[in-house]
Amino acid sequence: MRYRIAPWLFVLPGLFFTIGLRYYPIVRAFYISLFNYNPINPPGVYVGLKNYADIFKQAAYWNAWTNTFIFLGLTLLITFLIPIIQAVFLGEIFRGKGFLSTIYLVTMVVPVSVNVIIWKWIWQPDYGVANQLLKLFNLPPQLWLSDMNWTKFCIVFPGIIGGGVTVLIYWAAILGIPSEIMESARIDGCSGWKRIFRIVLPNMKFIIFLNFLLAVIFAMQIMDAPFMFTSGGPAGASTSMGVYIYNTAMTNQVISYGRSGAASVILFLVVAVMTVVEMRFNRSERE
Repeated sequence: MRYRIAPWLFVLPGLFFTIGLRYYPIVRAFYISLFNYNPINPPGVYVGLKNYADIFKQAAYWNAWTNTFIFLGLTLLITFLIPIIQAVFLGEIFRGKGFLSTIYLVTMVVPVSVNVIIWKWIWQPDYGVANQLLKLFNLPPQLWLSDMNWTKFCIVFPGIIGGGVTVLIYWAAILGIPSEIMESARIDGCSGWKRIFRIVLPNMKFIIFLNFLLAVIFAMQIMDAPFMFTSGGPAGASTSMGVYIYNTAMTNQVISYGRSGAASVILFLVVAVMTVVEMRFNRSERE
């Protein structure tokens, strides 16, 4: 009996906090979404699905969805492949691996707020580095973060630097490839790019898929970067679903926790469905 109970004693604290800090807020958000929620005298007036119907009628809500999917596309296009490339080349060099892996990891030490301050200075239209570089090539300066056509790109672009724990995860996957396979590839003349595309990348497929899944979830929930860069501006051009939910609950002229809860529940369902579809697609591909 002791051996049966002991594992549960280790699992229960994590299970308790997972349910209490993750799943309970989801259920609570759905509960709040059914009311014209009054935080002073909760829960307020029951309105059923009216909050859902109201947000569906808002142009700002659909604009936030459009921005969110654009953020998703830019994230996968600009930032997703960079750590894979860095890890592959890190596995190909013979010297300086420890130094480079440390450099990649150091990027995680820089707080997001500091990173945003640096890049806001780079994108500054009057004296920023970005426009100074354009002048060198006789190109017209841009407003960058103040331009509706550029703002989403400017928010996502800093991720092109790459680095972080993701590089080390990919590198660990490369180190996990059996040495016999790598040696056989060299003997058979499979070297250089052939070895990368036929040996290295196929053996990283599961890790790449897992990080792709996490990248999609992160991009769909993106909130901190658009909020710190532009607060969702200009004119809502960078308002993601996360920023929309926050603004609905905290900063709009008519504060509505019920509508914010409804938008949160829908975002959760959309991300959950996308995750299930991606996992099933990966499973069918393996089979």
